[in-house]
Amino acid sequence: MSPTFDRLVESSLRSKTIARTIIAVLGGIALAGLFILAIGPRILLPALPPPPTIDAPRGDAPAGVIVFEERVLADGGSAPVGSGFLLGLPNGDVIGVTTAHSVGPGNFPPIAFTTANGGATVATFRELYAPLGLPITGTVLTNDYILMIPESPPDAAVVLQPDPRGAPQPGERVLLYSGQGKPGSEAGTVESVGPGGVWARMDHVFNPGGLSGSPVISQHTGRVVGMIVAASPRIGAIVIGISPIGAIVSKAASH
Repeated sequence: MSPTFDRLVESSLRSKTIARTIIAVLGGIALAGLFILAIGPRILLPALPPPPTIDAPRGDAPAGVIVFEERVLADGGSAPVGSGFLLGLPNGDVIGVTTAHSVGPGNFPPIAFTTANGGATVATFRELYAPLGLPITGTVLTNDYILMIPESPPDAAVVLQPDPRGAPQPGERVLLYSGQGKPGSEAGTVESVGPGGVWARMDHVFNPGGLSGSPVISQHTGRVVGMIVAASPRIGAIVIGISPIGAIVSKAASH
């Protein structure tokens, strides 16, 4: 890490800043999908909220492959930089969704969604659906997005639908899926919901590298409640930072 980065970390430690602890930006800009982890104070785990009353209809979690490896296309090849998914909008349009930090500020190279490890191509993107978002800064998660137009209509079976509530509720159980070839899904519980984003504590500790852009699914509705953009390590746990799906749908609607 650079001396400037080290000084920033040391300053943060001296001030004992604990406003949402260490943010780990997932995916990164390097060809191998760099996992950037800022070192900071370790925070004890608070009690989780109780299970909420959810008025939305119940639904089954999606089956099959629903999240894909995000790959930048260049010079006849491609390189993995994160994850992404396909989303059906209320107006009937289908878009590709991923994070802005996966490709860096102000960048939009040609992108492909493939199955894990550079497998079959599911969709390619060369045109934005909405203005480009910005890589995550601080604890505001809702501006870190890229919304893209598929070059050809994708298979409807892999298109996810947004949760009508726009976000999960505190205490709600959620699932995180991976496009990086990791089997199954990881379950967790929503810790907090705020204007800057959602935070969920996962049941197990795992390496979140490359998972930015992955969808987070409600275990109650079976629909997308958000997109992972960050992670915060705790003592014996990992908390993921989520951009709520309502913010993503709103950005799409404003194009």
